Amino acid sequence: MKNLLKPKYSALFGITILIIVMLISLTGCMSMMLKLAQSQYKDHGVFDRSVPVEQQSEVRFMFVNIKSFNGKPVSWGDKANNQGFVKVPSGTNTIVFDWVHEMTKLTSVDYNSVRGATTYTYTTTTSSLNNITFPNVEMLPGHNYFLGGGKGNDGQLRIWLLDQTYTPTGYYGDIVANPPKESKTPTKFEGTWKNIYGETFEFSGNTWIQKMPPLTGSNTGPNEVRMKGTFFEDGDFIKLYATDTSIDGGRWFNLKAMKQAYFWKYKLEGNNLLLELPYIMPEMSYVKQ
Repeated sequence: MKNLLKPKYSALFGITILIIVMLISLTGCMSMMLKLAQSQYKDHGVFDRSVPVEQQSEVRFMFVNIKSFNGKPVSWGDKANNQGFVKVPSGTNTIVFDWVHEMTKLTSVDYNSVRGATTYTYTTTTSSLNNITFPNVEMLPGHNYFLGGGKGNDGQLRIWLLDQTYTPTGYYGDIVANPPKESKTPTKFEGTWKNIYGETFEFSGNTWIQKMPPLTGSNTGPNEVRMKGTFFEDGDFIKLYATDTSIDGGRWFNLKAMKQAYFWKYKLEGNNLLLELPYIMPEMSYVKQ
């Protein structure tokens, strides 16, 4: 797999949390907002129907308009904040696209006491970068890839192309099981585990809480992010199912409607828990506290 698909610091958690934050900011009804967002998630079909289904990959994208695939012009979106998905042949592929992102902010509120009316003023900012090229990307059959981008707190634009096969999400149409029911029976993962970035996993029974301080390996944002849920062991994997999230220690928000899971490959060596999120996060040591 090309390094392009194995960045040192993953943006995947940032993408997931971005969607969560947008939904939370709009309403407390996660299910309703997910349905609204999914209605904008467009199916662009199959790029080459002569390729057998088992030799195809899926490309999902957000905030980008893909213009050509392997040198052939395509029209997979032509607007800001575009999102969708398309089936493409696996193998070596080259993608050319534009990044176009619009953000609307409330800039002022003016209350007229005479008329008893309030005027709200919004400002929309559009950012774009054209003809970005990802050349010679190796895509595996049956794998799902995510293409997206966004500006960080430093104002720098970062574009991502990630293999998210081991992070299935119902939002993108993946079939994700319901979270296992909670159990208090201790497992071999019982306790708190911490990596060099100060990120932690806390396991109690079959429940887990992940805490990600700001600007770390898993969280590129300015706020601490917590996620929790239930899990089960499956061979060499710990399959974590997210049920709730919290930003900066605030209230927990239910995530069950998103159907989000993380399949971590693990090795347990005494007080060291080695975790790898395939194609997303390289193997890293978590030390028992």
